[in-house]
Amino acid sequence: MLLAQLASADGFDETQVSTHAQVATAYYVIGLVAIALAVAGVFMFDAGLSRRGNVLHTLIQKLAAASVGGVAMAVVGFAIWDVQFTQAFGSASPIKDAFQSWWLFGDNINAYSHQLDHAVVPDAEAFQAFFAIFIIFGAFFAALLAGAVIERVRTGALVVVSAVFAGLVIPVGAYLVYGPVGPLSNAGTHDFGGAFFYILLGTWALVLVWRAKPRPIAYVGDPAMAPHNLAYVVLGLLLFIAGLCGYVLLNGFLVEGAGFFGITLNESGMGIVLTNLMVTVMAGGVGGLLAWKVTGNVYFFLVAPIAGWVASAASMDVVNPWQSGLIALFAPFVVVGGYQLVKRAGLDDIKIVPITLGPAIYGVLATGVFANGVKQGGYVGLEGKYAFQHASIDIGQQAIGVLVFVVLGLVSALAVVLVVEKVLGLREERIDQGLDSDLDRSVVGWSGYGDPATAPSAAAHGD
Repeated sequence: MLLAQLASADGFDETQVSTHAQVATAYYVIGLVAIALAVAGVFMFDAGLSRRGNVLHTLIQKLAAASVGGVAMAVVGFAIWDVQFTQAFGSASPIKDAFQSWWLFGDNINAYSHQLDHAVVPDAEAFQAFFAIFIIFGAFFAALLAGAVIERVRTGALVVVSAVFAGLVIPVGAYLVYGPVGPLSNAGTHDFGGAFFYILLGTWALVLVWRAKPRPIAYVGDPAMAPHNLAYVVLGLLLFIAGLCGYVLLNGFLVEGAGFFGITLNESGMGIVLTNLMVTVMAGGVGGLLAWKVTGNVYFFLVAPIAGWVASAASMDVVNPWQSGLIALFAPFVVVGGYQLVKRAGLDDIKIVPITLGPAIYGVLATGVFANGVKQGGYVGLEGKYAFQHASIDIGQQAIGVLVFVVLGLVSALAVVLVVEKVLGLREERIDQGLDSDLDRSVVGWSGYGDPATAPSAAAHGD
């Protein structure tokens, strides 16, 4: 009775609220919760790596960066990503149309899905839910970026950097490669879980760490640089992995009657993707055990499952489980190499640059080897340069993608970070005034713990 009454009302499109549409939306709800778990894991991870007197300062900075990054993504990020679709479908003004429909105050995000014509805006409910995914995605990457420079930067400067990174740079990267008709993905460059975003994250972290300069006594083995609580690091790792279990299937399309396709509209399957994820996490852990044995540093074991994910993220929908595991197995050794390079360069970052930049590049290139010839790109019903699955994955196109994203990341990071440093100041001056291990009280005004900060008795990072 209710459906009949609604269907007879003006402006009601029942196709938008079909069972399939509601299932797809519920699918995104699960993903939203999963990414929130991963964000919680990132917070916990950095809380463990901060010194005891700086834990609250670290968490507040990450929360500020995540909040601003999420809002920045909401304003224009989704619209930037959508430009690839307005271009593919022949819009005379693709940028104008994308922004008119999908920025924060756009027509399509400020109407209930059943009020939108399915012929004009197909699957509006799912697209609106995906808008929410983009928001938390921006918050997630902003929080990760903040983790590169814990205990040394001004909060105001960090949130400005985070806003540009999450609200503009990540969406431009998404336009290029995250989707079936982006300029790079439509040409055959393949990504699935965001490996190219980790390249952007790694390049931005590299510039930010360089300009923020090391914390006092970093890398000299002083016990005062020891992490606050490695148990938090392990808990953060587990939360991150739990989040991946729900997030990973968001990177694709559920096509009624046809199954699951990767985000570049390549043939795939949910069962294979989930199996690949589990094999990846476990194989990464095994590689981490080997890296710990070789280096004597347990840290490389603790971060190994994340390194495995970053390395396998690009290929998880187009390779077999043994191939995904093989890629992940060697990822911790890429982290070891990146860590040593960062350390020799005098840069103070044991986490973001080593875990993201090298493994992401390695994984993107490995995708070109293991998934060579897999068809992707284009869109169903289109012809010509946007014809369905007209492009193929190959190592050359993957290398082009790496080059584009490294240049995009470095150039944009240098421009933004140098301007912010000049105008606002980047480094927190109190860390050079002997307060570098007591930022909770000296900057925030509150202490994360009731008792005074005390120096642990173990070395910070190991050798």
